[in-house]
Order: sequence, then structure tokens, then C-alpha cells
Amino acid sequence: MKVVAFERSTQGTSASRRLRHAAKVPGIVYGGGAQPQLVELDHNALYHALQKEKFHSSILDMEV
Repeated sequence: MKVVAFERSTQGTSASRRLRHAAKVPGIVYGGGAQPQLVELDHNALYHALQKEKFHSSILDMEV
């Protein structure tokens, strides 16, 4: 399953709140030896993906 995320440059509570008001979901991608990367996802796309049963048990392919 493919998930599209966009890079974001701001961090913190107020920046995340502004994203949520703009129908975006703030997130952080981390793992391996790479530095953590701040991302934002579209709320509607993520909401509809979460409604599908296979979303919870499949490997996600994230495009940043």
C-alpha cells in the first residue's frame, strides 16, 4: 500500500496545530541510521486508508 507524505520544515506544538487546521497530519519518519525526518500527510487520504482492513496488516511504501 502506498502512502504519500510531504517534507515539512517547522516543528513544535503550534506548527502541528496549524497543520491540523489545514487538514494535514504531522508525523516523523525515523529508523535505520538516518536522521528523523518531519513529514505531513493529507488527513482525508490517511483517514480513508485507515478505514481499509488491509492497511493495518500490510507493508507501507511511503513516498516523501
